[in-house]
Amino acid sequence: CNLSLYMQVVLWVPIAIYLLNCTPDFSPMYMFTLFHLRTGSVVFLVVAGFFLFTASAHAADRYWGGTGDRWEDTTNWSALPKGATGASVPGASDTAIFSTSGTTVQIRSAVSVGGLRFSTAWAGSLLLGTGSLYAGSTGISIGGGTFVAGTAAVSTSGNFTQTGGTVRGLQGTFTLSGSISITGASTVFSSTGTVVFDGGTQTSTIGSTASGAFKNVTIASTTSTTIGSNQAVRGILQVNTGSTFAIGIYTLSATGASIVNYGTINEGTGKISHTATNMIISDGTYVSQQAGFPVGATVYFSLTEQDENINGTAQDTVSITVELGNGDSEAVTLQETNDTSAIFVGSIATSQISPTASNGTLEADTSEIITATFTDAQDALTNSDTADLTVGSSPATGTGSHGAGGKAARLALMRARQAAALKSSAPESDEPVVKVDYGVTKVQPRSVQRKTSTPSEREVRLQNRLQQYGVPQSTSSLKPAAVREQVTENFKVRTCGRVMRWFQGNGKMLGRVNTRLEGRFGFTCRE
Repeated sequence: CNLSLYMQVVLWVPIAIYLLNCTPDFSPMYMFTLFHLRTGSVVFLVVAGFFLFTASAHAADRYWGGTGDRWEDTTNWSALPKGATGASVPGASDTAIFSTSGTTVQIRSAVSVGGLRFSTAWAGSLLLGTGSLYAGSTGISIGGGTFVAGTAAVSTSGNFTQTGGTVRGLQGTFTLSGSISITGASTVFSSTGTVVFDGGTQTSTIGSTASGAFKNVTIASTTSTTIGSNQAVRGILQVNTGSTFAIGIYTLSATGASIVNYGTINEGTGKISHTATNMIISDGTYVSQQAGFPVGATVYFSLTEQDENINGTAQDTVSITVELGNGDSEAVTLQETNDTSAIFVGSIATSQISPTASNGTLEADTSEIITATFTDAQDALTNSDTADLTVGSSPATGTGSHGAGGKAARLALMRARQAAALKSSAPESDEPVVKVDYGVTKVQPRSVQRKTSTPSEREVRLQNRLQQYGVPQSTSSLKPAAVREQVTENFKVRTCGRVMRWFQGNGKMLGRVNTRLEGRFGFTCRE
């Protein structure tokens, strides 16, 4: 080429200007053009190199202005609002802006941008489809339109701010290093996947007028994550090792959720509202519910309470109240079985003596009912269980429902005794009694005897056996009368309360239940 340096600069400056408006891709044609400069064009190479790296590092705005539906199509992007399309697709340092139009846009690849912004005027939808989305430090800002993520991964190293529009279908993982703020009267945010906080000091705020809730939340921040409003978690709340989750002055509703804490939960003056509590009076294994204890035995307690696992690196403790009907009341400390189990166990001794409250021992000189109650200091929710404290009895494992295992076991024991009495009081059979010899190869009858007795002898045996099992004697007939359990008015009230809750409006079932109650206890329940 014999052109002068001046002429080369004149020819190449428009090319340099073009380089400023598009991200160089170092294609063969691009490199071919640069290397066809004259060896003496040092000045131009320096200037072109400056233009080149400036264009690469410059963070540009890219506006959606096309009529197509593919994110990856350059004909859908412009460098100016409502400008001519054909600009480059937003890159890793660019901000993708949706400000006009109302089309549906699909991402079919792994997209990395500097930021993503929906203006309040945007009425379209962005669907991730088979792709994924990463937004840099500029973060994600949603003011209108609809963002549907599906199962794709979404992440940002900046903040997530939503003041309007709809975000839904977050079925995968949504990871952010900044804070999250969801406000606005018509704002809708719905996540069925997992929201992960993995930055430094982060804040999560959901306005009272916004519709927003998380299913699963993982706190993986290096310092702490604090909620800035009342919020709800429906699935799993997990705090990772080394992370702190601060409630502040607000309420985190975790009804029906699971709480797994390997770090630290700081409730402050706020609270975690969580009802998945299980409180039982148990045996020494802390597993089986216990119906009763003899005076002098040790009474054991087991409490499962996930929101009391405050410190995931140490064994936490809680306090329960244990009371007897005679006025004895003791505070018993339960300790977590390990750093993260959320299962708390403890015990207290009993003694047969006149009661003295708050001395560390349950004391009774007559049979009493033990009532153990746990009250959550933060949300005031309570849970309790009962068992018998008796004289001269051995413990029995409860088989009833929570909070009533002792009563169910007592009824079962009473019925078994009465059934045994009735069975053994039947008249002796007049059938021959055959004595046999169980030999190695055969069974051979040795003798046959017929055992007979007079009616008066059978009556005497019947009355003796009824007296043995504590059943009132009767000489009115040879056939024993039906034995009914002696029950208190309190038992009748509680039984009828449950029967009416279960079978009210179901006359057929209520009739069957009343027939059994009448035959066994001598009373019925009426609507």
